[in-house]
Amino acid sequence: MILKIDTLNQQAYDILKEKILNKELLPGTRLVDSQLAEDFGISRTPLRDAIRKLAEEGFVVSSPTKKGYYVYQPSAKDINEIFELRQILDEAVVRKLIQAVLPHNPEAYSVLSDLRQRTLEQADFSGATFCKEDEYFHDQITALVQNQVLTQCYSQLRFKTRIYRVFTSDSPSRVRRSYQSHLRLCNALLGLDLEEALAVVEEHVRMSIEYCMEDLQQLETLKS
Repeated sequence: MILKIDTLNQQAYDILKEKILNKELLPGTRLVDSQLAEDFGISRTPLRDAIRKLAEEGFVVSSPTKKGYYVYQPSAKDINEIFELRQILDEAVVRKLIQAVLPHNPEAYSVLSDLRQRTLEQADFSGATFCKEDEYFHDQITALVQNQVLTQCYSQLRFKTRIYRVFTSDSPSRVRRSYQSHLRLCNALLGLDLEEALAVVEEHVRMSIEYCMEDLQQLETLKS
């Protein structure tokens, strides 16, 4: 049986992504398509396509000083800077929602109510479910402010932390804390409680930094 090109590309993508998420290819590892093709028994062309797709998703980056692609690895400084900007954006979103959107837009209020109910119904704390629901939650809230530039900035930041959200999803206790934070934020927004909403944002960002730093230390241990 001869596999179609699209099937081969997807197969290469699935294999490579699984190796990254399972920490078989650690952050900072250079991805050499010829070596990966030999290791996986796949031709180089589908692997190149898979690497490009993973780069679009934030799992892989090209180096400005070194040749080739590498599994993404932010430093502690990168993590702090990413979440510093993330907090600024989150605070801007909740301020606009409470002060300008929710009081005058019943449709936005309804979307937020549905999002709260969706979060309440989350019974599956598996990694795959958490990653999808976490992105969906933040995308929905950010979209309510109807600022395309802000939304694009938020998406770029999310790509930079996606690999760490995958690691976080391995821990049911972390996931439960994240869902609880989501519920608190929904309640604060629906109640137009700006002080509480800002407090939740600050706590959520601080928690995310804590998790990322723990995972960074774990990765350094695995590489040593």
